[in-house]
Amino acid sequence: MFRKKGVALLLAGSLLTGHVAHASFGDAVVGGVVGGVVGSVITNEVYKNNRNKRSYKRPAKRYKKRVKAKKRYVAPVMTSEKKIQKSLSTLGFYHGKIDGEINSYETRTAIKSMNNAYEIGDTASLSPKARDALIYLGDLFVFDRTLISKDNSKRAKGKKIQTALKIHGFYHTKIDGSVGPGTRKTISEYKTAKGLSHGNRLDFEEEYQLISSAKKMNDKNIDSTVTSLKGNSAQAKTNSDNSLGTVVLQPAN
Repeated sequence: MFRKKGVALLLAGSLLTGHVAHASFGDAVVGGVVGGVVGSVITNEVYKNNRNKRSYKRPAKRYKKRVKAKKRYVAPVMTSEKKIQKSLSTLGFYHGKIDGEINSYETRTAIKSMNNAYEIGDTASLSPKARDALIYLGDLFVFDRTLISKDNSKRAKGKKIQTALKIHGFYHTKIDGSVGPGTRKTISEYKTAKGLSHGNRLDFEEEYQLISSAKKMNDKNIDSTVTSLKGNSAQAKTNSDNSLGTVVLQPAN
């Protein structure tokens, strides 16, 4: 009986010890597995971070394409000196650059050539009257080129109308080709003065008559201005002869 109890106790102790040992082994196994998993996760994260660092490339800088702003056209300022050069060029005496250098060799030579051609004298200077006539002639030549232009654009057409109205004495502002309220008002005034239909717009026939009549008027102005240059030359020659002591016969009493 005693032996049976001892054996039973021994077996119970063994089982208990075995259970404890088994529990400890299980905990160790579980701990090892969990630790391994955690370590594996950490290792993978470190590996990924290192790989991302190695494969990271800086994004290329994006340079915005610079679009050059279109320069707005600014018409050159036509000074009196430039107008004289332009007129001399149109008359065929000046062949240089329109730069306003009125005292340059090319400009002075052109003036002298014109004076010789119009019998003003063998000088390279202009009298005040001849100077004014040349400047006016330059404007007339600009008008002429505008009126005979073959450009059929809206702007060119507007310039023709404004130039024609200016020659007729109705338009007094800048010729820019923009037919706005000011130009429309001038058209209305022109049509009223000429006894045409009411309104501020020109039909095809009215526009043709306006421009063609302005062209004839401008041609006459050019001819009269050239004649005035020759008249100035005759007057200058007379003054020159008088200054040299030429005897002027007086009518007998």
